[in-house]
This record gives sequence, C-alpha cells and structure tokens, in this order.
Amino acid sequence: MNNLEMLGKYKIIGELGRGAMGVVYEAFDTLIERKVAIKTILKSAVNPNDADDVFARFRSEARAAGRLTHPKIISIYEYGENDEMAYIVMELIRGKELSEYFDHGRRMSIGEGVRIVMQLLDALDYLHAHGVVHRDIKPANIMITENKEVKIADFGIAKIDSTGHTQVGVVLGTPTYMAPEQFMGHAVDHRADLYAAGVILYLILTGERPFIGSVIAIMHQAVHRNATPPSQLNSNVTAALDAVVRMAMAKRPQDRFQSAKKFLRVLKAAAQTLSEVEHPGEVMFHADGAPIRDETLELPSRANSTGSWREADIEAWQNISHSRNLTDFTGYLQEFPDGGFVEMAQLRIQSLKKTPAQAPVLKEKIQAAAIAETETRIRQEAEERALWVRKLAQIKDKAEEERAFNALKREQEAAEQARRAQLLSDAMNERTKKFADIVSEREAAQDAERRLKMEARRRLEEEVQRKKQGKMRLLSARELAETRAESEAKAKLEREAAELAARNEEIAAAKAQAMRAERMRKQTEERAAQEQRKTSIKMLVIGIFLVLMLFGILFGLLPSSR
Repeated sequence: MNNLEMLGKYKIIGELGRGAMGVVYEAFDTLIERKVAIKTILKSAVNPNDADDVFARFRSEARAAGRLTHPKIISIYEYGENDEMAYIVMELIRGKELSEYFDHGRRMSIGEGVRIVMQLLDALDYLHAHGVVHRDIKPANIMITENKEVKIADFGIAKIDSTGHTQVGVVLGTPTYMAPEQFMGHAVDHRADLYAAGVILYLILTGERPFIGSVIAIMHQAVHRNATPPSQLNSNVTAALDAVVRMAMAKRPQDRFQSAKKFLRVLKAAAQTLSEVEHPGEVMFHADGAPIRDETLELPSRANSTGSWREADIEAWQNISHSRNLTDFTGYLQEFPDGGFVEMAQLRIQSLKKTPAQAPVLKEKIQAAAIAETETRIRQEAEERALWVRKLAQIKDKAEEERAFNALKREQEAAEQARRAQLLSDAMNERTKKFADIVSEREAAQDAERRLKMEARRRLEEEVQRKKQGKMRLLSARELAETRAESEAKAKLEREAAELAARNEEIAAAKAQAMRAERMRKQTEERAAQEQRKTSIKMLVIGIFLVLMLFGILFGLLPSSR
C-alpha cells in the first residue's frame, strides 16, 4: 500500500492522513485532469465480524453525500471497491478541521466564530431540505478552507429519509454533541443536528465544552442539567447570544429551533449586538494536555456491551444498587473495573465513607449530600459572580437584582436536579435491563441474518465450484480436440511443404533444361547464321567470278569478230 501509484484512473500523489483502517490520499484524475482526495478502507484491516457494518457505513457515506451538491458540503465524485480496499473519491479541500482550534489552544474572534456557525447552518438547511440528517455534526467533521469557508464532511452515520437507516447496528454519534433524545434512544430528526450546532456555538463563545466527564456523566448532564450560560464564562458574550445558545440546546426537540433557517435568522440578529461591545476580543480555546478526541460512539460494542460479561455486570449492579454495605460496592469495582456502573459505585463508596455511622439512612444521606454539594457549587458560582460584579461596577443595580433572582431560581432548579438524580439512580437498573433486552434482540437478529448470509455464500461457492469443474472438463475436451487438430494441421503442413519442395525442384530442373535448350538453339542459330554468311560469301565470289569470266569471254570474242 505504501507503493500505491495508481487507483483506477487516479494517479496517487501522496498521503493526506492515515488511520487504523485506511489512508486518505491526494490524487490526480487523469481523465478530467483535477486533483481529488481518496478516502480508503483496507479490507485486511477490518475485523471480519465487523466488515459488513464497516463497509455498509462507508457506502452510506458515499450515498448520503453523493446526492448533495452545495458549496459548503464536500462533494463526492465516485465510490469503488477492489480486492484490497473500498474507496471514496471526493473533493480535495485545502484547509484544516475546526477541531484544531479547540484541541491546540488556537484563538478565534467571536465574530469569526459566529460566521462559521452561520455557514454551518446554511449547509444544514440544505441537508435537511434534501431529507438527510447528519447525526454526527462536530468540529472534526467541519473543514475550514484557506478562504475561511465551511465544508461539512463524513456522512458515515447520516440518516436518509428514503431508507430510514444507514447501517446495521446502533450508531448514536459523538457524546459531547449528542442531543438528549439520542442518549435516550428516541427517534432522531434534523433537530439533533441543530442541537450539535448549538454546542459548537457554545464552544466558540466560551472555549469550553458545555458538559465534560465520562460518557455516563455527559449523558446525565445532557439529559438533566442546563449548561452554564456562555456570558458567565466570557463577559463579551451578549444576552442575545445567551438566548440563542439556550434555545439551540433545549432538552426537548420541540423547544429548540425547528429549522436551520430559523436558527440562522435569529443568530444573525443576535450577532448585531456584538457591535455594542467596545472590545469583542478573542476566545482562547484551552487544550490541557493531550487533545480531547471526539470519537463517534457506536453501541452496542462487541467488546464489552453484549454477551455474558454485560449481563453479569447488570445483574451484579441490580443486586447491590440498594445496598448500604461498603464491601458490596468495593467488590463490584474489583470484579468489574470497566463496568457500566463504576462511576455510580464510586459515588456510593464516597458517601458511605463520609457517613459510616449513619449507614441505615443511606438513601436520605445521599440525597442530602447531593443537595449540599449542589448548594456548595451554587455558592461558589455566586462568589465568582460577585467578584465579576465588583470588577464591573458600572453594571446597574437592576441587573444585580435580576442576577440574584436568577441565583435563587438556580438553587431551586439545583434542588430539583438533585431529586431527579436520585430518581435516575433508581430507574437506571430498569432502563439498563430494557436496553440489554433490546441489544440481545438486535444481536439475535444480526446473528440470524449473518447465518443466512453464510449459508447463501456457501451455496454460491458450491455452485461456483460445480461450474468451475464443468468448465474444466469442457476445457480439457476442447484442449484435446485442439491438440489433435493442431497435430493434423501440422502433418498436413509438412506434407504440403514436402510437395512444394518437390514441385520447386521439378520447376528448377525444368528451368535448367529449358535454359540448356535455349543455349543450344542459340548456338545452332549462330552456326546456321555463320554457314549462311559463308555460303553467301561463296555465292558472291562465284557470281563475281562468273561475271568476270563472262566479261572475259565477251571481250575475248570481240577481237575475233573484226
């Protein structure tokens, strides 16, 4: 693969990137004469058990993006497969991913960031109008060109209205940008993309993610907790932009913007308020340590989310979920260090260690501890707000009263959230069991489908083998007949060659005899001509002699007459 020079009609120029399953190449289309990018997946790098899902998603990406033509969406030119790989030929973009700003501590002005989100919403409006829901909108899937233009990429888990699904399995998205309904397994429509766009806007305005932690922590926060308003993290953010983010990230889809066009219109109006700020400034995107990878989450995972291991994990947690014994939870952590309820077990252990003498009333204490912790956090936020107020003394008293009212309201909401957290803890077992049942049913269906495919493949291979054997027999008979025909033809050619050689010898002998006869004829003619010349000379001499004699006789007779 490192020496790949041509892929079909495409001449490979070099590598643009490399992943676990394939390589992205820069290439040149020799027919149309343009540069392209080729995204490949090596068949040898894919687990055979996952191959159907992986290549179905890859084909889905080509199908979803291939039906779209928009300046802010990467164009797909061709999809192909060969013995070694599957590949997608797409538009070559010179630029970088939006995630590079967030992962490497880059700076971006609020105005510049808002313009990027506006372009994103323009592209999403086109997507949704053509029946496509991306379902994985995140900075890593948004390219920023050298001209600061947005290009949406990676339609691997997109939902197309005409098909209803894109691949076998339960592919959810990327946790940081997933809407609450995605976590809860509800139906997902275009408003999930708008939620993700709201999260990206939050990142641009604050430089921080709205929810952080493990997948379970992010899920709990996304479903039950409102994100801190961006203006509390960046004083340059206006109240109008706060309202846009709040509506875009609403928990219920019906409370959000109902279309990308509406979102875009309200964001444009809110962006006008930035001109009222004397120094809009820049947002610094912090990158503590290694960059945070926003990986697409796929459930269930064959490694640890299905089968007897997962069932044992769920059963163990169900047995101890209401326990007040510290050893039950430490035993769970030892037996399932990577289990799905590790975070909850750790919280229970911390609570039991803090109140060992009051273990019989653990449930009430946990709730009180959660409320106390929430109140402490609220007091800390209030202190931070007070410090911010002191630094900005010009803020009017009315604004301070409004913030105090909001603080009280947040305290009440925090108490309600603590109560919901307890309810979530009690309901988690039932939800997990239902989820496990759904996973088992889907896996059973997948296994049945896989067995059918294997049986069909076996029958096809047997049929191919039979045809191949028949073809071999036919080829053997044909080769024998051809060999015999070739031998006869060769013998015939040899006979004809011998006859031709004999005929050529006869012709040569006849020519030689004819030449000898011709020479003899010419010699005979020459001798005859010489004899004729000699005879003519003799006759001439005789004639002259006779004439002279006649003259002599005549002249001799004349004197006698006188």
